[in-house]
Amino acid sequence: MGKNTGTTFEDDVFREISRLVESNQFLVGEPYVRVRRRAKYHSPDRGSCIEFEMAVEKYLADPDVETSLRPSLIVVVECKDYARAVPVDDVEEFHAKLQQIGADKTKGIIITRTGAFQKSALSYAQAKGITLARKLPDNQVQYVLHMLTGHNFARVLYDDKEVINMLRALTEKDYESFDNKSFFSLTGEGNWNELLCNLLK
Repeated sequence: MGKNTGTTFEDDVFREISRLVESNQFLVGEPYVRVRRRAKYHSPDRGSCIEFEMAVEKYLADPDVETSLRPSLIVVVECKDYARAVPVDDVEEFHAKLQQIGADKTKGIIITRTGAFQKSALSYAQAKGITLARKLPDNQVQYVLHMLTGHNFARVLYDDKEVINMLRALTEKDYESFDNKSFFSLTGEGNWNELLCNLLK
């Protein structure tokens, strides 16, 4: 089975991010924050706009008053609800789009549910500072790969048992949780809110 073209997963992620923004638990908070679906940003390279599934924009003043104001920070979120593993090509394409709309003011997050990530996709995301997240089916458990350092990535590949299990959860479609934990991250966050708050530190 190929890509799931439904929008249920995307809708769920958008609702959760909107809730976190409204409660000031997202990595950027009020005032002057907008959460957008089908957000479009101009690409000078293309001479046209690039559309993203969703984005959170932070402004330095009220964009409803200063209508020509551009966001000072854009957090772009893309959902990949594939039956197959998310390939490195998708992460490369996502990075290229972020670069085109302003690399100095963008942060990218890719979230998958049904599938997993190719190991090469993890390596590329780590090199480019892109956050990858996976939510296992039926809300069984959520595993997150976030801003790996070279040292941590070596640990993933070679020694630490717990970290290797996290890598397996990201790269093996049928991996199942065995220790009843509800959330894991390679940088030590214990829940989704902590991860979001630490993204730009």
